[in-house]
Amino acid sequence: MKFLAAIAVYLCIGVALGWGLLLAVKGSLWFLVAGFVVYVLALAKLGCLPKPH
Repeated sequence: MKFLAAIAVYLCIGVALGWGLLLAVKGSLWFLVAGFVVYVLALAKLGCLPKPH
């Protein structure tokens, strides 16, 4: 079940980033920035970012 939830989360983040790119072309960057922040926070929560020394 966690695997399916992880796939759903990545699909949602992908849709948010894609929609943000479309809105960025029209001049609105806020959705792209929000999607990027959510993506970075998801990676940080999962432990995929390098740990500081």
